[in-house]
Amino acid sequence: MNPAGTRKAALALATMHPADRHWILAHLPEAWRRALQPLVREAQSYTTLDAELLQAVLADEPTYLAREVPPPDVLIVVLDRLSAAWAARVLAAAAPDHADIYLAACEKSRAESVRHELNRMPKPFPQSLADTLARYLDTAAQVGRTAGAAS
Repeated sequence: MNPAGTRKAALALATMHPADRHWILAHLPEAWRRALQPLVREAQSYTTLDAELLQAVLADEPTYLAREVPPPDVLIVVLDRLSAAWAARVLAAAAPDHADIYLAACEKSRAESVRHELNRMPKPFPQSLADTLARYLDTAAQVGRTAGAAS
């Protein structure tokens, strides 16, 4: 089993009825059981599993869909630090519903540049790049919040 498949299988097993989980594990090769059981226990140790996120993970949907977008003021600060091309990529990847908010906050030439770049983005946006940019946005927003709190 590949690592991603093992983790997905463990998540699916963790959410099953104990009798169903036991039956499935009993019918797997010993090596697979040894790999899965610790991961199943770890997944079960969380008090709640977000059913929507779990469904997205098991369906191979992009994980960035489950991420929260920072508040508009933080999003604007993060995007303003990027070139127009990279700001457009981050918007397309992690905050497409917030593009109008950002563009309205920009000076006219920047807004036109970002809008031009947004129109050039591939559809669908590449999943791996979207996930990476969403993580970047999360990290940059956390750093921005921390720096703001320290001021």
